[in-house]
Amino acid sequence: MFPFEYYIPTKIVFGEGNINKLGELALPYGKKAMLVTYDEALVKKLGFYDKAINSLKGSGIDVISFFGVKSNPTVEHIREGVKIAKDKKPDFLLAVGGGSVIDTAKAMAMGAFYDGDVWDLAEGTGQVDKALPVITVLTIPATSSEMNATSVISNDELKRKEGFVNTLMFPKLSILDPELTYSIPILQTAISATDIVSHLMEGYINHNDPWAPMQDRYAQGMIKTIMDCLDKLIGNPQDAQARATMMWASTFAWNGFYVCGLGSFDMPIHMVGHTFSAFYDLAHGSAMSVSIPAVMKFHLKERIEKYSVFAREVFGINGDISEKTAKAGIDALEQWFKRIGVPTTFKEAGMPSNELDAMADDILITAKHWGIETYDKEMVLAILNLCL
Repeated sequence: MFPFEYYIPTKIVFGEGNINKLGELALPYGKKAMLVTYDEALVKKLGFYDKAINSLKGSGIDVISFFGVKSNPTVEHIREGVKIAKDKKPDFLLAVGGGSVIDTAKAMAMGAFYDGDVWDLAEGTGQVDKALPVITVLTIPATSSEMNATSVISNDELKRKEGFVNTLMFPKLSILDPELTYSIPILQTAISATDIVSHLMEGYINHNDPWAPMQDRYAQGMIKTIMDCLDKLIGNPQDAQARATMMWASTFAWNGFYVCGLGSFDMPIHMVGHTFSAFYDLAHGSAMSVSIPAVMKFHLKERIEKYSVFAREVFGINGDISEKTAKAGIDALEQWFKRIGVPTTFKEAGMPSNELDAMADDILITAKHWGIETYDKEMVLAILNLCL
């Protein structure tokens, strides 16, 4: 176990119907909220927007609505939100949605106190020492953004996707109401499940601690839990236990908990997948289902033992510690992705394959920003070719 510090100041309120308590729970943070969410027509059709508004107004909280967040949130849209926040001066930001909405609100929260371009904050060239409080109402479990200090945003002009971390972006309060997830289509649920699995896989397969039974078994068990949830939800998309379990598992997949003690590790799954989303606006979970098998295949020979144990513990594959068993584990994961309907290749994801060189350059920029020095261009191109 390597030394670590662990800090999560976010208050969680979990349970069905808790969106109706939003007003009373948010009131300590002020009387003026800026609500950040998706397309106006969509959120009003789904009903959670009205529930949030009614609860806020019932507690005497005025609301400024900011619509238009898309699945890969853009800095162009965030700039608009920052301008409104600086002008209207809300007491807090309320993100009602999934990771893209929460990440948008987090970037806005910091941008509201920054004189320059909010993209500077994403690139790490700008600094602030203050942010608006962020409250979240989670509607799509996937990213753990409701309980971490990370924001991931895109710059369409630059074709770049950046993830950045600042403790100022920890949500003050997150409401997890599983009932809000019942209407998520099964394909979107599968994409979200893949996103969760990618977070669990990242630390699990890439750390270098020679003995980490707690962290490894946590990751294995959580991956199996997500798979069990998907099995139930494919049969019944409104299965209450599966929806609730998936929501809670999502929150703890990437909030820093299970990787405590593992020390530093590379994050090639996201390093590669971020470029897919930046270049082709591919949903984050779908980008992950393409990058995970390729990254695992690239590192197969050096991680035979780890992958063999993964095959046994997650998929019940009998076999010794061998390349054959390790490969069987990768194949089983790839087949699970196919079974739940998420892509595993460029072709299945609808991505062209004529920009591999430019994509490799972009991936290496991300690697540099994240302090990853393990990969050169030849290696990255090899991984990309395994995605074809």
